Amino acid sequence: MILLALALAMTAPSGEQGKAVVDCRVTRAGWMRDCKVVSESPADANVGAFALKLAKGFHVEPGDRRIKGGRIRIPLQFKLPGQR
Repeated sequence: MILLALALAMTAPSGEQGKAVVDCRVTRAGWMRDCKVVSESPADANVGAFALKLAKGFHVEPGDRRIKGGRIRIPLQFKLPGQR
């Protein structure tokens, strides 16, 4: 998956870095389900699709303060190595 992120970042227009926000339902055990992309940039680099794949493996502790109404928003940023 790391190589996919690197490939996405390298093919992004104008050398932009990728950003996405996903919104997920949190199960009672703390796993992410029913995730959807809320925003992504650049729009034509499939950053949101990659963010959804990553989010499936995320876990939070039940009762985490970031969970609102059984859902959580996860901001993700993809950068090329050596970039800030």
